[in-house]
Amino acid sequence: MAGVSTGLRSYLWKKKTHEQKAQREVWMLNGATYEGYRNYIRRVKDQGFPVPPEPAPDGMELARLPTTQSAVEEVPSTPQHADQQQRSQQPGAADAPTSTAVAQQGQQQQQQQQADAGTPAYSLRHAFDVARCPVSIVKFARGSADLLAWGDASGVVYVATAEQPPRLLQVLERHHDRVSDLDWSPDGSALLSCSQDGTACLWRPDTGHLVRAFRNSTGPLGCCRFHPANPNLLLLGTAAGELLVLNASTGHLVAKAELQAAPMAGVGCCCLEPAGSGMLLAADSRGCLHLFSAMLHAGVLQRLSLLAYFPPPGGRYHEPACLEFVHYSPLARGPAVLLVLSSGEVVLSRLHEKPWRLELKREVRTAQASSKVRASLRPGVALERPELLLCGSEDCRVHVVDISRKEAPPRLLAALAAHKAPVLGVAWSEDESRLASCDKKGVVAVWDAAAPEQAAEEEAPAEAARSGSGRPAAAAAAPSGHEAAAA
Repeated sequence: MAGVSTGLRSYLWKKKTHEQKAQREVWMLNGATYEGYRNYIRRVKDQGFPVPPEPAPDGMELARLPTTQSAVEEVPSTPQHADQQQRSQQPGAADAPTSTAVAQQGQQQQQQQQADAGTPAYSLRHAFDVARCPVSIVKFARGSADLLAWGDASGVVYVATAEQPPRLLQVLERHHDRVSDLDWSPDGSALLSCSQDGTACLWRPDTGHLVRAFRNSTGPLGCCRFHPANPNLLLLGTAAGELLVLNASTGHLVAKAELQAAPMAGVGCCCLEPAGSGMLLAADSRGCLHLFSAMLHAGVLQRLSLLAYFPPPGGRYHEPACLEFVHYSPLARGPAVLLVLSSGEVVLSRLHEKPWRLELKREVRTAQASSKVRASLRPGVALERPELLLCGSEDCRVHVVDISRKEAPPRLLAALAAHKAPVLGVAWSEDESRLASCDKKGVVAVWDAAAPEQAAEEEAPAEAARSGSGRPAAAAAAPSGHEAAAA
């Protein structure tokens, strides 16, 4: 019956004129498209009406999480604790807790201690204040915690080093509009940038030399990547919904593909991310994901073939802020995809093979921002460490959030304060020793991450010195006039 229905729809679709097809593709109602309503009706016929989800606890929204260190300790109680308080207020309730409640509380405390043991402390290393306009993209070079690059809204790309002394290395000027994306080559010897003016540039970051410039004739470029297996192939995503593969040596077009429904609905390619061996994930301007095969045959890419198409999570069609793929996520127990939408949803899903599908593992709601705010997963794959999410925010802070436990709301571990404008972009170094963040005023901050044991060892001599001097802790910690001026 399903085959007959599909064949009938295909027959009726072919009978429509080009104007009727275009009108149906752009039709929308309450933010949903024709295809979204059709899939919803199909699910209702097969499974019945969906059960409305239970209201999420207050801790599920990062916007409501505390943003100061003192407030972090006063995390709102979970629904289980609230139920216990209500039962204790009822007449005839027992004053002493039951053994089950005590065991559950002890287990939660043990899990909390294990999670805190793998959480580093962060301190500001340096702040680069060279851009005079918003910076929304910053990235560390692969395999390096010192070399990083960022691009601003005027089209300028900056390359800097975080090693002592932190300094600016190159100022790369060729774009004439906002830098939409950056990518480092696997060995860190080349830097690829693309802009809203439709140009893509391949740079030598050590010398600042422009190796090659490309111009897209169909409009702006939204994303760029090096091919994971052959860095001589450059992958570009256009605002017209096209994926372009260019040869960096010759500048010739090697392969081309269009996103599903891109020509009629005006869907643009916003994000690109290599997904495993020879695969590529693309996110369009509606939040839909497209999985392509980019396998090399005898070192040559012949074509891009579509493997799977994933509608947006929950049927919410919003433009994505960033897309990230990790080969292993402790929370997902396998390869995972992180999709950050401009509406404030941060969605973590597991990618299953044959058949290809996405399984929702965690969804975190942040406050909806006026600009796209990026987020990133902790790059480590150790099983005993918590799953950390690094995200910017409009409260001018960098949030480090623990999302490792499904049954508990996300927990704010740190709110790093050094910016004076909304934080738009964040990045981890591959060895997790440093973080980077950029804001709407053009400031790029680099943070050092210290292990909890190291932080405790550094704090112990200071505590001993304060106790030995007989002065109050606050007085001992106050800097002198020269120290305050140097700071």
